[in-house]
Amino acid sequence: MDNINKTIDETTNIENEPVLSCLKQIRSQLRNQAPLIHCITNPISIHDCANIILAAGGRPIMAEHPAEVAEITSHAQSLALNLGNITDARMKSMPESLKIAASLHIPVMLDLVGTACSNLRYEFAQKLMNIHMPELLKGNMSELLAMSGQTAHAIGIDAGVQDVLTDANRSHLKELFQEKASQWNTTLLITGKEDMIVSANKCEFITNGTPAMSQITGTGCMLGMICATYLAVTDSFTAAVSAAREFGTA
Repeated sequence: MDNINKTIDETTNIENEPVLSCLKQIRSQLRNQAPLIHCITNPISIHDCANIILAAGGRPIMAEHPAEVAEITSHAQSLALNLGNITDARMKSMPESLKIAASLHIPVMLDLVGTACSNLRYEFAQKLMNIHMPELLKGNMSELLAMSGQTAHAIGIDAGVQDVLTDANRSHLKELFQEKASQWNTTLLITGKEDMIVSANKCEFITNGTPAMSQITGTGCMLGMICATYLAVTDSFTAAVSAAREFGTA
């Protein structure tokens, strides 16, 4: 994140000025407000997730016990739910936190980890979305295809090669996901070599990622946590675009 701050401060490319200006404003708000980000996530990357929220300017709390999550969420400015390494405890906690977030208008990011390879996770994600639609749904192409009722070719939690975004399927996928974003009233962040951020009436493609991310455990989880942190101070589409651009640069 120190490198990102340097990049933001020193970049002079006119083409990037609107993006950099928006990102500077988000980071300034985060430094001033230090919002509490409640995360119910997997233990595989939990330390990295907490640290990246701190680096972005938020204050993480990783509470997941079913008896306390409602109270914790009620004090938060954003809620992050991650379906990686799902357990009975987290399957009890997430709905409780989601209900509180909905009642208090606290923005929610749901990371759909593994919903294309696990019926348990797919059905649980559907349950969560029926309780309250998160402001931001994040997943790879296979996961978002599966949640949209399409055929997906996931390899575990990774997207299948048949599902990769290409010039040939770009228009079709844009139309499909914009329809879903409108139907669900949410923003979709579809991650990959090229990220795709979609709302009912906007779509942006971001190409500054690197294949190295797939070789490092928890990079997707960390991107989701940056999104959740930015959700505390801006709208879901701006949060997703800003987080994807910044994380890819990092």
